Amino acid sequence: MLKQLVRRVDKRADVADITTDTAAPAWTPWALHLLGSRVIPSFVFTLLGVLTLLAVGQDESVAQMLFHVASALMWGMFLVLVNIRPAPLRRGRAPIGVIAALSAQFAFIAVGALATDSAGGSRVWIADILLLGGLAFSIVSVLALGRCFGVLPDVRGLVTRGPYRIVRHPLYLGELVSAFGLVIGASRPGLAGAAWIACVAVQVVRTRYEEAGLRAEFPEYDEYAEHTRRLIPGVV
Repeated sequence: MLKQLVRRVDKRADVADITTDTAAPAWTPWALHLLGSRVIPSFVFTLLGVLTLLAVGQDESVAQMLFHVASALMWGMFLVLVNIRPAPLRRGRAPIGVIAALSAQFAFIAVGALATDSAGGSRVWIADILLLGGLAFSIVSVLALGRCFGVLPDVRGLVTRGPYRIVRHPLYLGELVSAFGLVIGASRPGLAGAAWIACVAVQVVRTRYEEAGLRAEFPEYDEYAEHTRRLIPGVV
């Protein structure tokens, strides 16, 4: 099912309109672009981080404490990343690509919001392993990505080192693993799980529009993509 979704998205993104203009997309005002790409994410990441840290004082076990501390670190990491990005070399102006990128943020935020209250027992330890493992992989990916990090489907450079030798989008893979840890440890895993599935779907769409821009800017990207899976090693 995931591979079929990828093929359908690929066909849509192949005809996406991509521009080399580094100004904000013509179809959206500059202020709205700034609001969506920096202000709103910064506010939400800060809010979730603070709420998660406040929950540490109410924890009844070490596992729950680690769960909330790791969650807060993850939100803090994204708060920093969303504000240190340079201007892109190329902006994607396809509305579907932009909507997918913003939807991925809100789906991920929904997972965190629904997983604020943690469960007890062994589930929390499993959640901690996934959360910390995904967070560590995300941090390594960010170090490799550097200032090429972005939220919208913009191109800031081509990175093929480190975790990018394993998959083309290791940061998203780390995010999804961490978010799945949140789902496992949540007291309401059903609702958080539904948000996580939505996050996977929009990330698949998001990656294809990002790659359309990378292919347009870097001809060597096709060779890299031919030998490296998109999101899950050995699968897709």
